[in-house]
Amino acid sequence: MVNIEDLPKEMLLEVFLRLPSWFLLRSCRLVCSGWRDMVDTLNMGWKEKCEQAGYPLGVLTGALPDWKTFYFLCRMKKNLIRNPCGEEGLNSWQIGPDQEEAWDVAKLSRDDSPFEDGTWCFGAFSGPSPKSQVIVLKDHGYWDELMDEVKPDIVVKDWCDVLDEDPYNYTLHVKLLSADSEVLCECRAEELVLSEPGETEWREGSYTFHNYPAGVRYIYFEHGVTGVDCGGLTNSSITVGPRFP
Repeated sequence: MVNIEDLPKEMLLEVFLRLPSWFLLRSCRLVCSGWRDMVDTLNMGWKEKCEQAGYPLGVLTGALPDWKTFYFLCRMKKNLIRNPCGEEGLNSWQIGPDQEEAWDVAKLSRDDSPFEDGTWCFGAFSGPSPKSQVIVLKDHGYWDELMDEVKPDIVVKDWCDVLDEDPYNYTLHVKLLSADSEVLCECRAEELVLSEPGETEWREGSYTFHNYPAGVRYIYFEHGVTGVDCGGLTNSSITVGPRFP
């Protein structure tokens, strides 16, 4: 009887090319020295692709980096929040009943903006209920096996002009949800890492989900302003990317 080890190298490579890279590195590579050499050759080919694309190779650590997954995560990386600054009005955001008049959008000047070229922002008046949206990861190319096996970092960022060390006037709730909407992991405003104060009142808050449970299929993002007459929100973002140290 023919064993898989007896297959011609070319045929075995065809099989390897159809398998997830993390399975090759974690399992196939351990079978024998011949398989190890073939897997390493394939992996180094993806490292060369990363170098050619200009991706930051130095951020990937570990004894055996998965360059193929790193390449695709870098290539796919984008802001998953739709209409993050309000250039499209309130499109893509879920707002409570009778809350439309409590939200507005405006163009910030360079002097009032945390960004050199200015930007749009959402204005919240008289403490309206938060606005929210749900991200379907599969719609953006993040398939189930990738989220369950690799668990790439999920980075949340948001800018607010009433955000300080004690975020009493700013609310944030981000939930990683399963296929049946079970909350697998979550964060709130109190857990954010804040940027240093700048020339304007705007500050950025950020949070990174690491090593979360398997099964994440959706991301629920909700933020708002409370306890003040008005406050601004802009440049919200959620990105999925390689796990950095």
